[in-house]
Amino acid sequence: MRTIWLGSKIFQQYSLKDIQEKLQVSKVTALKLVNSGNIKAQKIGRQWWINEEDFIAFLQGESKC
Repeated sequence: MRTIWLGSKIFQQYSLKDIQEKLQVSKVTALKLVNSGNIKAQKIGRQWWINEEDFIAFLQGESKC
């Protein structure tokens, strides 16, 4: 997990590995969730990052990109 400060806002972001651990799924399954759009994510370089609010929305069943 990393913290990003943009002006006065603070964002928490999870890596794909963090999502794997939290959901207890394989890397392939986590990638499928991201690539299908079920979990909104950004790819920066070689790393996928998921905003905490997008992950919470996925857990609550509210996410659809």
